[in-house]
Amino acid sequence: MGQIRTTTFRPDIEGLRGIAVLIVVAFHYGIPGVSGGFVGVDVFFVLSGYLITGLLVDEIQKSSRLSLLHFYARRVRRLLPASALTLVLTLGIGAVVLAPTELVFAGRAARATALYVSNVFFARNAADYFAPNVESNPMLHTWSLAVEEQFYLCWPLLIMSGLQLMRSRLALVIILSGLTVVSLTTCVWFTARGGTFAFYQLPARAWEFGAGGLLALSSSSKLRVPRTGWVALGWVGVLTILGSAFTISSGAGFPGLIALAPVLGTIVALGAGAELPSGGVGILLNSAPLQFLGKLSYSWYLWHWPFLVLSKAFFPNISMAGRAGVAVVSLLVAAITHHFVENPIRFHPYLIARPGRAMYLAMSITVCSLAAATLCMKYADALASTSEMKRISDAVNDVAAMPRQECVTLGESPEVKTCEFGAPAGALRIVLFGDSHAIQWFNPLRRMSEANGWKLTTVVKSGCPATDTKPPGSTPGFLTSCDKWRADAIRKIVSLQPTAVLIGNASVYLNRQDKPGISIEQWRAATARTLHSLAAGGVRVALLRDTPRPWFDVPTCLARSLRHSWYPGGSCAMDESTVVDPAVFDAEKAAARDLQNVYFIDMTEQLCHNNVCSAVQNGQIIYRDESHLTGSFADRLTPVLEQRLLTILNAPR
Repeated sequence: MGQIRTTTFRPDIEGLRGIAVLIVVAFHYGIPGVSGGFVGVDVFFVLSGYLITGLLVDEIQKSSRLSLLHFYARRVRRLLPASALTLVLTLGIGAVVLAPTELVFAGRAARATALYVSNVFFARNAADYFAPNVESNPMLHTWSLAVEEQFYLCWPLLIMSGLQLMRSRLALVIILSGLTVVSLTTCVWFTARGGTFAFYQLPARAWEFGAGGLLALSSSSKLRVPRTGWVALGWVGVLTILGSAFTISSGAGFPGLIALAPVLGTIVALGAGAELPSGGVGILLNSAPLQFLGKLSYSWYLWHWPFLVLSKAFFPNISMAGRAGVAVVSLLVAAITHHFVENPIRFHPYLIARPGRAMYLAMSITVCSLAAATLCMKYADALASTSEMKRISDAVNDVAAMPRQECVTLGESPEVKTCEFGAPAGALRIVLFGDSHAIQWFNPLRRMSEANGWKLTTVVKSGCPATDTKPPGSTPGFLTSCDKWRADAIRKIVSLQPTAVLIGNASVYLNRQDKPGISIEQWRAATARTLHSLAAGGVRVALLRDTPRPWFDVPTCLARSLRHSWYPGGSCAMDESTVVDPAVFDAEKAAARDLQNVYFIDMTEQLCHNNVCSAVQNGQIIYRDESHLTGSFADRLTPVLEQRLLTILNAPR
C-alpha cells in the first residue's frame, strides 16, 4: 500500500488510493451497503504491482542494473517507521484497556507483524474454530501489509531474472504472465476448496500484483482507442471498483474468480489514467478529497483498524455515529503521522544518501517491535496471574472434554466421525447430533451415560447445524461439506436405531441486528426437513433449545470489568429480551407440529432469572466466549438435564 514517488506524479493513482482506503474503512466501520469494501486491498495490490514493476524496469533500463540495497532502503523508509509507531502505540493503549487473553493475542499478532508474517499468523488462527476471534485483534489489518512486504522481497529478483539475466523484456512478460496465471489458478482452486489460504497468502494473491506489473510492461498507446473510448473505459474501471465494494460479500467465494472484478476495474482505470490523466474519470480522481485521502492512505490504513477495535473496547455499545467519529479521529492521527513521521524519514537526505543506514534502521525497528510485543505478552501474563483473573482465563479454555481430533468433524471435511462413550454394551443408546452447541452438552451427557449404563454416540461437526440449512457467511467448500456431512450423518444415525437422538444447534445462523443471517421461516423449514428425515427412520428426537446468545465475549467483558471500575459492562449480566428470541424456539416447535416422537428440552431458566441472564452463577462463569457454555457449568446442569431426558426416554412411543 506504499506510495512510489516517481518522476511524473500520477494524480489519478493518488485518487485510486483514496477510493481504495475509503471503501476499506467504510467496510470495517460497518457503513451500510459497503459489503465488499475489502476489495480496496485488491486495488492496492494491483497499484503496487504496477508502480513497483515500472520503477524497477525504469531503473534497469536507465542504468543497466538494479540496486537491491537502494530499493529495500526506499521500502524501509517508506513503510517501517509508521508501521512500528502504530504497533507500539496500539499495544500501549491495549495494555490499558484489554483483557489479558486479548492482550496476549494482540502481542502474538504484533510479533508476527514485526517479522512480516502476520498474514500467516491470521490465516492459521482464522482457520482454527477454537482460536480467539481474529476480528477482535487490533493488528488484524496488518495481514495485507505482510503480503506486500513479502511481494517487495521477491519482486525485484523476478524483474532482475527477466531483464538482467535473460536481457529480454519479452522474457519478463512471459515470466510475469506465467506467474499470474499460476497464481490465479491457485487462488481459484483454494477459494473453492475453502480455508484461509486463498485470502491471506501471497501465492494466491500474487496474480493481482502480476496483473499490475503486466500493465506496466504494456503500452496502452499502441491501442487505437479514441479519446471518448478512454473516457468511457476510465469510468467503467472506477465504477467496477465501486460496484464490487457494494455488491460483493465476504461469503461470495472471495477472492476466487470474483476478485477479477476489482482487479480488472483497477487495470482499466490505470490504463485510462495513463492516456487521460486529467480528463474523463480523472476529474473525479483528481478531486481534492480523493487526493487528500490518497496522500494519507497508508497512514490511515495503519490507524483505522486499531482505533476501531480499541474504541469498541472502551465503548462496547458504540453507535454508528460514534464509529464515524472514531474514523475521523483516526484520519486526523494519520495526517499527523504522515507529516511528522512518514515523510520526514522517507525523504531524509541523510538516509537517502546512505541506504545502508536505512537497513540498520530496519533492524532496529524490528528489534524494538519484537521487544514491544514480548513486553506486552509478559504484562498480559502478569495481569492474568491473579486468582480472579486466572479464573476468567481458565473459563476461556474450559471446553467440553470431547476428544476433538478423533470425534469432531472440522473445517471442510464431510467425514462423519462417531465416538462411543459410557457403557459399551449398554442397551440404551443416546446420539448427540449437531454443531458446537451440541458439543457443549457433552460433559453432562457422558456423566449420566456412565452413571446409568447408557451408550453415548457423538455425531458432531463444528459450524454445521443438524438443521438442514446453509450457515451464512461460509465458503462454498464448507457449505458443500456441511450438506454432505449432515445427509450422511442422518443416514448413519437412522442405521444405529438409537433410543433417542439429542439435537443441539447454535442460533447464530439467524438474523440479528448486528449480523444478518437466515430468517425465522427459513429456520422453521430447515428444522422440519431434518426432523422429518429422522422421524421417517423411526428415531425419537429430543431437540435442545439453544442457550441465550450474548452479543459480546463474556470472559472478555468480565476481565475488562475486573480491571476497570468504569467499564460499562458492569457485571456483564444481560437483559433476557436481548439474548433470548422466543420466535426461534417457537419456529422449532412449529417444525415438529405434525410429527410423533419429537420432544423439546428448554434449559433457559437454569441460566436466566427474573428476566436477567447472568454471566456468573454462584461464582461459576457460564460462558467461555460469546455463545458457548463452559464445560464446568454445563457439567453442573447434569441433574436437571438428566431428569428431563429421562422423562422423554420413559415416554411411550
